Parts: sequence; structure tokens; C-alpha cells
Amino acid sequence: MIRALGALALCGLVMLGTSSPAVAARPKDHLTLVVAVKGGETKKVRLHCEPAGGTHPDAQAACELLEKVNGDPGQLNVSPDAVCTREAEPHAVAAKGQWDGKPVRWGKVFGNACLVKAATGAVFDL
Repeated sequence: MIRALGALALCGLVMLGTSSPAVAARPKDHLTLVVAVKGGETKKVRLHCEPAGGTHPDAQAACELLEKVNGDPGQLNVSPDAVCTREAEPHAVAAKGQWDGKPVRWGKVFGNACLVKAATGAVFDL
């Protein structure tokens, strides 16, 4: 009887480990993105790609932009001809995570929201 119960338990564990579609592998590209405004709020979201998702408000657009630069936010230059005012409202942005198996750690301070949007598009549009 004990041997039969043990065999049943083992079969159950094997079935759980191989046939559960609800358990998905962690996306290979995943980042935590932060935008902090001097004297204002700080926003933090998770972005994962392949498939696009997380808590980012436009994960699909952000993933498409990052794909073009192999996950390096520092290489983004979405709207190089954007005309921005010179208002001083510093925005610090940062990305940390993994892209294509490589660690990502990047940060930069922009003079205002327009400059963030011009450089990074939807990536830091939180």
C-alpha cells in the first residue's frame, strides 16, 4: 500500500512538472525602469519582452525600441530633431535587469521631461 501511494505521488509530481501550461519560463529580457523627478514623484515599473508585458504602460512599444538597440537605453535617440524648452526640471532615469542574457545597468539625468521623451521615447514614458 505504501509503495503504491509513493508511486502515485511520484507520478503526480512528474505530471505537474511537465504538463502545466500555467507555469511560464521567465522572459529572457526583463528590466526595472525608474523615473525620478527632482522635487516630484518617482515612478517604477517592470518591463519584460518576448513576450512584452510587465507593469509598463506601453510594454510593446518600449520593447520594440529596446530591441533596435540590443537593450541598451544609452543608445536610444528616438526623436533627435525634437524641439524642447529649456525649463529646468531634472528627471533621473535608470534601467536595471537583463537583456539577451547580459546584465543591464544604466542611468542618466535629463534636464526635463521633453528631453527624456526625445531620447528614449516610450521606454521611460511612465
